[in-house]
Amino acid sequence: MSLQTTGTPELSVVMPTFQDPHCLELTLRALTRQTLPPDRFEVVVVRDGGSPDGYPEALAAGAGLRLRLVELAERRGRAGVRNEGVRHAAAPLLVFLDADSWSLPDLLERHLAHHREPGHPEVLIGRRDDIGLAHLPAVLRDDPAAIPRLSPHGGDMRFPPDGVPDQRRDWLEVGWTVAYTHNISLSRELFDRVGGFREEFALSYGMEDIELFYRVDRAGASFGYDDDARVVHLPHHRNMGRNWAEMMANTRSITALYPCLEWEFLSVIVGPEAVKRILHFRSLVRACVERSTCAIGPAVARLADRLPGPRVLWVGTGSADAALSASAVTFDYAAPVGPTNFHLIGLAPPLPPGSLDAVVSVDFWRYLLWPELCQFVNSSLLLAGEVHLVATDASAPQMCATDADTLTYLGRSLAAEFAVERQEVEGLGTVLSLRPAATVGAPAYAGAAASG
Repeated sequence: MSLQTTGTPELSVVMPTFQDPHCLELTLRALTRQTLPPDRFEVVVVRDGGSPDGYPEALAAGAGLRLRLVELAERRGRAGVRNEGVRHAAAPLLVFLDADSWSLPDLLERHLAHHREPGHPEVLIGRRDDIGLAHLPAVLRDDPAAIPRLSPHGGDMRFPPDGVPDQRRDWLEVGWTVAYTHNISLSRELFDRVGGFREEFALSYGMEDIELFYRVDRAGASFGYDDDARVVHLPHHRNMGRNWAEMMANTRSITALYPCLEWEFLSVIVGPEAVKRILHFRSLVRACVERSTCAIGPAVARLADRLPGPRVLWVGTGSADAALSASAVTFDYAAPVGPTNFHLIGLAPPLPPGSLDAVVSVDFWRYLLWPELCQFVNSSLLLAGEVHLVATDASAPQMCATDADTLTYLGRSLAAEFAVERQEVEGLGTVLSLRPAATVGAPAYAGAAASG
């Protein structure tokens, strides 16, 4: 049933399958209609255990393809099965599709052409249109022109609200966040260099592809997008509640592995809003480092002996020049990430509840949007008994003001849930100190107490 040839293919399609021969049949049939001649590519299908029922008929739909079937006796999960497929692939270029990725005729030709062009991004993301049963007949009669490209009946779910990506394409700076293996390509050399998929995900659903392409991004690769390199995501049953729970659990595990603001945002926000926040805060961190603002040294010198203990999280820059306790932790964006320094905002810090004596943010809290500031305060008070927001006289674009009226309003807003004390600390600036209201006998908001 397969095309017999001895030449090395230029492109390998790697495709996992589990209990979905009805989708695989349509997907293989679409690959037989590619404009790229079948002797120039191969298809490696890896069956991840399960029942073999329906697979002989599905594989027969790939007649004429350079098709290889790899069958696993026991399930290994999405990461392991794709790694197994790559091990059996012969081409220098990998295209990852899923068994439910019904491709348009020029899909593989577009992927190959992209990677043959000097200077093009090392990873190409293709379009994935989601459809429902209403447009399944268009797939069955091989009529892609009848398949909508806009929501709610079609479109790429990664790009709400209408299913079309932002034409400015600044999101490609973090293209790995939408690097789904339904339709994506990269070189075999790059895949091997970053170590392939992490098989620790096992049978748990989701994020194994995003995590892989995060490592690809860290390796220096760039991402491109081709809206005409298009597949259709075939309808198939999914347990959405279970998938969502497993995906969020995987995200939390990855966040602990990579303590950086990108994964921190992905752990609390999903979709394009997370991408917007990541790009926004990346620019703020760069500005903070370039201007040497948010310096924690003066705060350490003037506040450390007033705190209830030495286990303090200091948020800002310049920790190398500060006399920090050996038990201190920092979010210093100007210093390398290490066991006690994370490049986080503080929305979901990978630290145990109650593990700190205090959290101190020097000016960086002034960059936070209101939802992030509330989340930072709430998360910090799970780690420590008190949080101190230091406002120096420094100013920078997009920092909130620190005039008396603004700080008074802020203090009164936070006093709805916390005990808030405001002090003027000589040589530093204004400090808003927050504690759980139930543990403090003082009034909820004590304003502007002078301190030498």
